[in-house]
Formats: sequence, structure tokens, C-alpha cells
Amino acid sequence: MNQIEKAVKILKIGGIVAYPTETVYGVGANIFDESAVRRVFEIKRRPINKPISVAVASFEMLEKVACVSLENRKIIDELLPGPVTIILPKKEIISSLLSGGTDLIGIRFPENKRARKIIEKARFPITSTSGNFSGEKEITEMKDITLNVDFVVHGECKYKKPSTVLDLVERRILREGVGVERVKEIL
Repeated sequence: MNQIEKAVKILKIGGIVAYPTETVYGVGANIFDESAVRRVFEIKRRPINKPISVAVASFEMLEKVACVSLENRKIIDELLPGPVTIILPKKEIISSLLSGGTDLIGIRFPENKRARKIIEKARFPITSTSGNFSGEKEITEMKDITLNVDFVVHGECKYKKPSTVLDLVERRILREGVGVERVKEIL
């Protein structure tokens, strides 16, 4: 069994994996498995009221979890897949646990092939929160993962910096990271 198959198998039974993205290592769990999501909060020591983004592997998957206007779809098509987290109104299917009790959800559509393959093969979005303890420096190397996850997927983080966070509801950049120049150009 290869790494991607092993990661998918673990996710399908409610486990948690650390996986590489083009930005930093992420922590993934099935977003529809409430106990797995709660465990992500626990192992990261993340406050329960802080939202966790979700990672998707297609525009179709993105539209199942978030409301996308035609205007926003044009912007999204320009930026994703890529190192940008997009904030959009969430659909009912998204637990308020993931959204921090708000009506919004952060979405990552990674350009990293390994991350996308895991999500594609799992057939559901996974959590997309950095692979470090809450408030600590992001992890960009597999060897630095110290969280109590069930499996760590080998891989490389191309940019080694967090994503830019773009709020498409308020049309503003919440965090400047990788891809910020492209985001500013498109806005």
C-alpha cells in the first residue's frame, strides 16, 4: 500500500494525517466526521472557537461546501488551485465546529499533487490547518511534525510559507502569505 492509499484508509476510518501542501504541512481529517474534527482541535491545542479551513480537490467539491457567486467564481478560477485560502459563505453541510460558529468557511484547493490525490481518493474534503501546535511556527518539513497524528505523508512544501487568506465576502486580504501579489493583481 502506498502513502496516499494509507492516508486515505486512515481518513476513512476517522483518523488524522499530516500531509504536505505547497505552503506548509497540514493536518487532515474527514470534515464530516465530528469526532475526528474534535481530535484535530485537541492535538493542535487549538481553541474550539477558532475556525479550521477545509481542503478540496475540485471546483465541484468546493461548491458542495461553500456558496460561490458568479463574480467570486471568476476570482477563484484565477487563483485556485494554488497557495491561497478563500473565505466564503458556508453551506449547511459544514459543521459550525469547523466555522468557529460563523457563517463563513475557509477553503484551500492545494496545487500540491499529493494533497489533492489524498482528497480525490478519499472523495470528501479534509481539514486544512497547519501541522503545528496552535500559535507556534508552521511546519514545512516532515521530520518536524510532533503532533499526535495517525500517519505522516512524505512530501515537500514548495513555498515553505503560509497561504494568503482572502475574504471574498468583504473583498479583503486577511493574511499576506504566498501568492499575495497575484491576489492583489486580481482584486
